Amino acid sequence: MSTHDATRRGGLPPITVRPGFAVSAALVTVLLGALTLPTTVADRPTSAYLCGGLIGAVLLAGILLGADLMRARAARRAGLNVLGIILGSTGSRLVVAPGASRAGAGAGEADGAVGSVRLAATGAGRRAGGDATEAAGSNGGRGVGLVDPAAAEGDADAEAIRVEARLARAGLSTTALAGALLVVLGVFLPGGTTALAAQVALWVGTFALLLTFVEVLPSPRSAGGRLVADRVLRRTGSRANAERAAARAGVLSGWALIAAGTAGVFLVGFVALWAVLLGWLALGASRLAQAQQRTAAALVGLTARDVMAPAAPTLSAWTSVDDALREVVLPSRQGVFGVADFAGGLSGVALLRDLAGVPMDDRGLTRVNRVLVPLSAVATAAPADDLATLPARLAERPAAGCVIVIEPAADGSVHMVGTVGPSEFGRALETAPLRGQGGGLGRARPGNLWR
Repeated sequence: MSTHDATRRGGLPPITVRPGFAVSAALVTVLLGALTLPTTVADRPTSAYLCGGLIGAVLLAGILLGADLMRARAARRAGLNVLGIILGSTGSRLVVAPGASRAGAGAGEADGAVGSVRLAATGAGRRAGGDATEAAGSNGGRGVGLVDPAAAEGDADAEAIRVEARLARAGLSTTALAGALLVVLGVFLPGGTTALAAQVALWVGTFALLLTFVEVLPSPRSAGGRLVADRVLRRTGSRANAERAAARAGVLSGWALIAAGTAGVFLVGFVALWAVLLGWLALGASRLAQAQQRTAAALVGLTARDVMAPAAPTLSAWTSVDDALREVVLPSRQGVFGVADFAGGLSGVALLRDLAGVPMDDRGLTRVNRVLVPLSAVATAAPADDLATLPARLAERPAAGCVIVIEPAADGSVHMVGTVGPSEFGRALETAPLRGQGGGLGRARPGNLWR
């Protein structure tokens, strides 16, 4: 049975166990069976301690797996295609298929289904918007144009936040309930022969509750941050406000953890440094999210055509590197050049550094296609694409160091018409105040210590 069929029919998603999971289980077993249990329950054989540690590792893995099973159930109810669950060195991870916007790209993998859920839910929302547009247009032509694609995309992003919040609630409720039950069991089990079992239950339950507490702390990538974003979205209806609220809450929780951990070092001991580390991570992720939000706000309303630098002259794939450097590259004073194949279409780009890197003695014999960067490895965009979407594409495919702007020709091939690189992004950000963009985020500047 295929993965798709299994998830569609409501069965358990496939569970994959990676070698790193055995390492993590062994670490928990040693930590519990060799360090914790001998100090809390004395006069027991070593085999009993090791068995208790192994049982504790299995219980902890079961709680994490159960949380992801509940997330998978919530994902299926939201219409997402759950591919499976992976048990690895970092615990349990839910794998959700990407949406239609990335068809063929392969399954996305993210802790707690963060990136995959956003991608899949957004793709599902866009498909729904497109279906609504087609249905309206087919109704005798009376409904053509009733569905705004931009509005449909905004609704899809909002739906992605709601789906993430549902998955977060499912996972948090599972770990919190299991942890609380084990803590109660460990406290009320009688001593004597069950003392060892009580300590195992108490330790695993406390650890599960600790994991729940860490996930509840708001930050852009945590379950608590998704809950904050969902609450703000329901109250304001604005996805931008929801994401800003999650990032701001992450900054506050990060500083609170750092302060609490610093105080705990003096009151409790160096174990409180874990709180400082968690706070530092939350603060860094939140600051990064705020920077991305400021950038997106500053680029609103701009397209690739508005900022792109004109394309350099095109090189022929069969031209020698020596001729290309002498006749085209050096006179143009540019760094990225489109390369045309024998049919005249764009097959990729050649970079100045790669052309100049060919040894002097070989330049007359080496063809440009030997240093070609294929188009599949380069970030591309159409002239009308939103500028705010291009940094993410460049991060995924940074081979050319810029985004190549292409448009189709009459013969069906594509041609390079411009480039958008760091300098173009920088100018767009510098001129944002002149265009009245980014003002809503001006209060959250990087120099502000608390926000």
